Amino acid sequence: MKILLLGGSNAGIKDGWAVQFAELARDHEVENRFLGAVGSLYGLMALLKRARDGAEAPDLIVFEYCLNDILLLDADVLKPALVEDALDAVMDFCADAGIGLFFLCLEPRPTDRQRSATTRVQKIYRKAAQRRSVPALWLSDIFDERLTAAHFQDENHLTTAAAGCVADALLGALGAGVPAPFGQAETARFSYVDVAEARFQGPCAVRALSSRVFDGDFVEISRGGVTTWPGEGLLAGLMLRSSDDSGAFSIRGANAAFRKTPRSQMQELVRNLMLLHYPTRRILARGEVEIAMPEDERALMSLPEDRGLLLAPSIAPFEAQTLDIHGVIFWRKRTLVERLRELFRSVEQQATPLPLKGHRHSRRAEGAIGNPEQT
Repeated sequence: MKILLLGGSNAGIKDGWAVQFAELARDHEVENRFLGAVGSLYGLMALLKRARDGAEAPDLIVFEYCLNDILLLDADVLKPALVEDALDAVMDFCADAGIGLFFLCLEPRPTDRQRSATTRVQKIYRKAAQRRSVPALWLSDIFDERLTAAHFQDENHLTTAAAGCVADALLGALGAGVPAPFGQAETARFSYVDVAEARFQGPCAVRALSSRVFDGDFVEISRGGVTTWPGEGLLAGLMLRSSDDSGAFSIRGANAAFRKTPRSQMQELVRNLMLLHYPTRRILARGEVEIAMPEDERALMSLPEDRGLLLAPSIAPFEAQTLDIHGVIFWRKRTLVERLRELFRSVEQQATPLPLKGHRHSRRAEGAIGNPEQT
């Protein structure tokens, strides 16, 4: 099989589950397209971008963004409805393309701090999997519900041994293959708009940027530059690249204008960082959203700030600051009537949930508890 791995930082670290899975699955072609600190919405965008770029479709997608959705929900960066709709859209994509889908559901180190968010997001994934007959694998499946802090090297990352158990159990669960999701949502909830569809005014320049985690065209906006992105609904995400030159910018929707910065505390580890930013304010698009680099510093700083996860202040002089943006995602939330209609339809069409293939307990689980290994 051609297997595509879409996951967070656990899929990208040295000797993580994805690396060990690829070693075990040598009879298959495995492609790892991870990106940390983003959730299921980025996974959806990655699939839409692959299709737009004409990439060859895989036979199977392993989708590992449950942990990141938990962290983002706990930080109040996203809402449960966004996770629900993003998962539905991912399942729709796979159903349309006839691609098998498998949810690999990791979670943070067991503590009381994130228990509410963990429970909430895990419930969303379980309901989605059951509703559309998507098989899923949970850490409690692998460790027989004996998951402890000793399985983690830090708050969010598994030890090398525990990651090996995940890789082993995943390979066994996939068996000979996984079918495409069952059913279909009524309407598309998301639109992904990239540089090719945007309009530019002032000092803006399109350039291709490439990294280990993301490739694509970005528009570099300098002070005085304005870009316009066509769409309807709520602004759900902005795909940005942040560097030492990145600075504060404005977002103007139909309802209000805000300022935001692309810089992140994670740039202490990755200097040039590509990341999907989730707006925390309600930014409404009625035909378009404007993203600009105003020249008037006082006017820009007077706008209310759209906060985010791990944001850091700009370090370049104001007049020299730039913004690199690849695209945006708009989200049209379901109405109550639409939610009820889809619920009734899914009940009528529900197929018998697919059982997990292979073993429930990893043969390496006994050796998974040990000293954390830093990567």
